[in-house]
Amino acid sequence: MSARALAVILAGSIAATACGGHTATKQDVIARANAICFTALQAVRSLSPPTTGTGALASLSAYLHKVVPIVAREAADTRALPRPSPDRAVLNRYVAAVSAAETEYRALASAAARGDHAAVAQALSALHGNAATALATEYGLSQCAASAGTGVS
Repeated sequence: MSARALAVILAGSIAATACGGHTATKQDVIARANAICFTALQAVRSLSPPTTGTGALASLSAYLHKVVPIVAREAADTRALPRPSPDRAVLNRYVAAVSAAETEYRALASAAARGDHAAVAQALSALHGNAATALATEYGLSQCAASAGTGVS
């Protein structure tokens, strides 16, 4: 889906839910969440990836210093989504998983900044085990499932 199409969907869903008396539907939430994921993914993809080899943790730390605010915005925007009745429990678990990913990215950034290889491995393991992608699929969030949110893993 193009950036323009997602922006139109997002604008339409925001306009629809901003109108008095309209309760957000699952489709509204899906459109908004997919736009959140798409925006975060585009922001992360605009960054130069960290280098490998000598100085890899320093490069990872510098990269994560830029990624963490993107992930934090994604998590905040996701937490702000309305929670319509159909599949609310799944959406709540998805939101919790995205919030957990923010914490995991912060732990990863801290470990990389300290040069702590073991803590980096532990944080990466936690990120890989995060259920956000599976929950996004279960709820119908195609963009979030396809990109694992920010797409950083």
